[in-house]
Amino acid sequence: MFRFLFQRSLVSVLAALGLAVLPTLFGCRPSNPTGQVSGKVTFEGNPLSEGLVTFMNSDLGAGDEAPLQKDGTYTIKTPLPVGEYKVMVFPPIVRATPAGERGPEVGLEKPAPNIPPKYRTIGTTDLTATVKEGKNDLTFDLKR
Repeated sequence: MFRFLFQRSLVSVLAALGLAVLPTLFGCRPSNPTGQVSGKVTFEGNPLSEGLVTFMNSDLGAGDEAPLQKDGTYTIKTPLPVGEYKVMVFPPIVRATPAGERGPEVGLEKPAPNIPPKYRTIGTTDLTATVKEGKNDLTFDLKR
C-alpha cells in the first residue's frame, strides 16, 4: 500500500510540474512588448564615425549597446523592452600601453574630442529615448 501511495504521489507531482512547464515550452506565457532600435549619432551635425551607443533602463533592468558605423549609424541587434532609456555614447576602446608606462597593453579609451564627457555616464547624460513597440529610428546630435 505504501508503494502504491508513493507512486501515486510521484505521478501527481510530475503531472503538476508538466502543467507548470508546458506554457513556457510552447510560448504561451505573456510577452512584454519590445522595439527594434536603430538610428544615427552626430556631433554638431556631423556623423560620429566611431564609438559605442548604449541604452540603459534601470527600472526595467534592461539595456544594450551597438557600435557606431563610419556614417554614424547604429543598430541594436536584440529588441529592447518598451520604455524610457538613458542613452550614453562612449569612445572606442583601443589596446595600448598607458602613456609614460612600461608593460602590457590594456584597453584604453581612444581620444574622442567629439564625444563630450557628459554623454559618457548615466549620471550626466541628457540623452533620453522612448522605445516604442515596433521599429524605432532614434537620432542623437551631441553638443559641446
